[in-house]
Amino acid sequence: MGNRNLENQIAIVTGAGSGIGRELCLSLAKRGAKIMVTDINEKGIEETKKLIEAQNGYAETYKLDVVDSDMVKNVMDEIYKKHNRIDILISNAGISTPPSLATKMPEEHWDKLLKVHLYGTFNCVKACGEYMKANNYGRIVLSSSLGGVFGFAGNVNYAVAKTGMVGMTYTLAKELGPYGITVNAVQPGIIRTPMTKDALKAFEEGFIKETPVRRIGEVDDVSNAIAFFCMPESSFVTGVVMRIDGGYILQSSMDQIMMDVCSK
Repeated sequence: MGNRNLENQIAIVTGAGSGIGRELCLSLAKRGAKIMVTDINEKGIEETKKLIEAQNGYAETYKLDVVDSDMVKNVMDEIYKKHNRIDILISNAGISTPPSLATKMPEEHWDKLLKVHLYGTFNCVKACGEYMKANNYGRIVLSSSLGGVFGFAGNVNYAVAKTGMVGMTYTLAKELGPYGITVNAVQPGIIRTPMTKDALKAFEEGFIKETPVRRIGEVDDVSNAIAFFCMPESSFVTGVVMRIDGGYILQSSMDQIMMDVCSK
């Protein structure tokens, strides 16, 4: 089962019904955490639970719509009453909308995405934060994106949401640090998930060429980084936004030209 330095810690993962969220659950379970698997997708969380139990881990499932603040509070209250602690919160729930230029984006697409990513994260942090403060311990990790660094053409709503995650991370790190709670964020680059399946089918070769490590990211690349932030030993690491992109953001067309020149 690997290094079990999260033994018996209560870890809540949102958006855990598939993709990165599912891998996060498996990764934290291998380290001994008790996983509270949450998602609006009931079938997905049951599948995640089975996978955790297949590796001898502990899991509970909770249907959760992060946009519904009352539902979020009720679920977090239930978890705390049962376990008398919430140690880890991974705010991973997210959605995408069809690409659209900002001037043509339907208002409902703007509202829907921001509600899930920003309002949803705020709801979860608010519901868990007081419980973590009561125990003077907590690890919170928010899911941002490279889109929050240099924008995302055709997805202004996504770029705004992921930029907002960065500001939220910095502010929460200041507010919650005195209570032994760290708050950090990750900014995954191009990761192989169900959400990126179509893009990779069309552009994988180009993405690989533009990434210094010359491969597409895998979900365990993200889960391993998040696991670091969750460790008790990471108590002096807070307000950090970690890029997980294989160096993709560093590359430019000029770099590629010079690499080609130097290799001749």
